[in-house]
Amino acid sequence: MLEKEKVINTIQIAAHFGVSVETIRRDLDQLEAQGILKKIYGGAELRSPESILPLPLESRRMLQYNAKAAIASRAAEYISDDSSVALDAGSTIFELCKCLHDKKDLIIISADIHSAGELLSSGHRKVYMMGGFLTPDGASGGTFSKDFFNSISSIDFFVTSTDGATPEDGLSTDEEGINNLKKCYLKKATKSIAMIDHTKFRKKGFYKLCDFSEIDLVITDSLTPSDVLDKIRESGPAVDIVSARTRPDDCNSTI
Repeated sequence: MLEKEKVINTIQIAAHFGVSVETIRRDLDQLEAQGILKKIYGGAELRSPESILPLPLESRRMLQYNAKAAIASRAAEYISDDSSVALDAGSTIFELCKCLHDKKDLIIISADIHSAGELLSSGHRKVYMMGGFLTPDGASGGTFSKDFFNSISSIDFFVTSTDGATPEDGLSTDEEGINNLKKCYLKKATKSIAMIDHTKFRKKGFYKLCDFSEIDLVITDSLTPSDVLDKIRESGPAVDIVSARTRPDDCNSTI
C-alpha cells in the first residue's frame, strides 16, 4: 500500500488490517529502521528508491505480499505429489514453501536456509540443502553443488524467482553463484516454472539466467503490463495470471 500511495495514514492502515494503531506504529518503526520509509506526523512516507539499500528477506517478504502469496499458491497447484522439486531462493519461494505443506512424498532441493527450515518444520523429510557460500539473506551460492548434480538423473520441477526480467533479455540475477546454481537446476528439470511479480519487470539483474523460451510456465500477477505478457507468450512459455490485490485464503489446493 505504501508503494502505491507513497504516503499512508496510521489510523486508516490500522482500520484496514483490523489491528491496533500501536501494532502499525511498531511495524513502521521497524520499516523506518530498515530504511524503507520515513515516519511523519500521523503516518509514514515511502523513501525514494535511490535511498533504499538491498533489503533482508523479512522486509522483502512484505513488499508486494499479496501478489507473491497468490503467485506462490498458484505455483503449488502445478506441483504433484511424489515428485522431485528444485527451489530457487527468495521471498516468493518462501511463500511457495508454505503452500507445499500438504504435498506428499516430495524430494526437495533447496537453495535457501529459510525455505529449508520451513519445509522441515511442515514435515517434509527429504530436503536437500545446496552447500556453498551463503548470502546475508541465507541463500546458498551452491559452490559445492557440482558433484551433487552429477549424481542425479533429473528433476521433475524447477521453480525459480528472479531479480529482474524483460521480454527481450529474459530472466536475470544479481549474484553470480546463485545464478550458476539456477542454470544447473534449469538443465536438470523436466518442467521449469518462473514466479515473477509485476515489479520484477522494471528491473534487470547483472547476470543472465535464461531467455523466456527456456521456461515452460510463467506465473505473474494482474498488474504486469499486457504488452509484456504478449511478448512473453510469443517466446513460447505458458502464462498464468493471478490477482495482485487479494491474498489467497488457502495455500493447500492441489491439481
